[in-house]
Amino acid sequence: MLQTYQTKLRNVELSNCLTSDRYLQEYSKFFGMVERKLFVQSHIHGQSSASLKKAFSKNYGLTARQFNSLRIQLDGKVSSFIEKRQVELEEVERKIQYLRKFIDKKTKQKEKLHEKILKMKQTHPRFLKQLKKYRYLKFVLHQKKRRLRTMEQRFTQLNQDREHNKIRICFGSKRLFHKQFYLDANGYATFQDWKKDWQDARSYQFMVVGSKDESFGNQSATYDLENNLRLRVADQFVEKYGKYITLPNVLFSYGQDQLDQAKISYQGITKGGKPQRYFKAISYRFIKKEKGWYVNATVDIENPRVGTSNQNGLIGVDLNAGFLSICEIDRFGNPINEWKISVPMYARNKNQIKASLSNAVQEIVHYAILVQKNIVIESLNFAKKKTSLREMGAKYARMLSGFAYASFKSIVESKAKKSGVYVQSVYPAYTSQIGHMKFMARYGLSPHGAAACMIARRGYRFKVEQPKYDSILSFPKNFNKEKSNFSNWKSITTHLKKNYSFHDKIELLKADH
Repeated sequence: MLQTYQTKLRNVELSNCLTSDRYLQEYSKFFGMVERKLFVQSHIHGQSSASLKKAFSKNYGLTARQFNSLRIQLDGKVSSFIEKRQVELEEVERKIQYLRKFIDKKTKQKEKLHEKILKMKQTHPRFLKQLKKYRYLKFVLHQKKRRLRTMEQRFTQLNQDREHNKIRICFGSKRLFHKQFYLDANGYATFQDWKKDWQDARSYQFMVVGSKDESFGNQSATYDLENNLRLRVADQFVEKYGKYITLPNVLFSYGQDQLDQAKISYQGITKGGKPQRYFKAISYRFIKKEKGWYVNATVDIENPRVGTSNQNGLIGVDLNAGFLSICEIDRFGNPINEWKISVPMYARNKNQIKASLSNAVQEIVHYAILVQKNIVIESLNFAKKKTSLREMGAKYARMLSGFAYASFKSIVESKAKKSGVYVQSVYPAYTSQIGHMKFMARYGLSPHGAAACMIARRGYRFKVEQPKYDSILSFPKNFNKEKSNFSNWKSITTHLKKNYSFHDKIELLKADH
């Protein structure tokens, strides 16, 4: 399992009034420039990285390992872009479907209202009210049609880019790029002030890839037994800085033991059958932040043994906008504990959301270790999750970003794996609806706690619960009880979303006990 540890680097005085920070800044600028040139050649002109390796190494004085670091960092950005584009495509398609349904519905309402107004006399007491309503419907339809055209154009562009494998990456961010056109509004006194930020944003980090057959796991950045981090200087800067720069006494407040173990060599066998001394590969990413330079060290560590099971029960976790709902069940599927952990998401940046999610998940993992129970989460794509949240209002749905949902899943899996906690992913269909109708009132659970309870029960693969046919809520017309429970839950869920607001449904179900 790959694990990353971070520490801050001290600025070391070198000869000729030079410093380590200055070298890191100059090299990151050079690294960023070459990375962008590699992007143009490989993703705009279509040349393979393998064919470019020799030319780039010769033209820019790169070692094979330095070129690989460039390529791997660029490949990571491209992969992230492709994944993000696919998520956006699915979300735009979902919005188009929603807008088309909305427009059809409102168009029919407008036509009926138009016929009704034509039959009314202008002296009728409700004439002006109906006319105002008609004009408002026309305005809403106009705006929604404009929105639909925008979404359709966006979908067409994204789809064409995908089909032609077109990669659109703005190094430094598109948002910062556009700030140059509105300097005053964005707090810049001059264009040069903006340009400095732009250049910094395009050269604030670089990567150094390691390998197990290199000394201490990395020939370009060697972290030795005395905790000195020795950097191999790029050929362009050797005359100025010398062949190596050594950063003394580099210590990691978290993960030092793991990195110390990686420094110890072990005996292995090459493909040719010869004995060879190996180390654990360590890759480094140097990052410029407000307070100076930091280094992230990534090393492969052994996974701890799994110490949880489903023998005594499970813990279901449901992600909501602003909090996590948790429900613990026994081995028979009965809820025995329910609680929630606040995770502020509204008006927060990605790092703040990720930190809040991380802290909340850590609490759940610690509890899972204490009770020795597996954690169960939904295997649900973000678009469907957000659609289900729209039932509780557009503002509520907007609070849950795609980033938050993707981060939640990865954070749960990562933290659980590091702590020896097993995570189960279950099919998400109708967990909330079944939880609300079958378990909320019966066990005195909250609406979200009931959904988490249902997620936990799915971990045992119980058969789909039979709908509560004597519910106070209305059922769909032509409802067939002879169909499968799964099919009936689908009909019920669709009907209730169409005819009840979330809060009205919950209040009625609480009374229906």
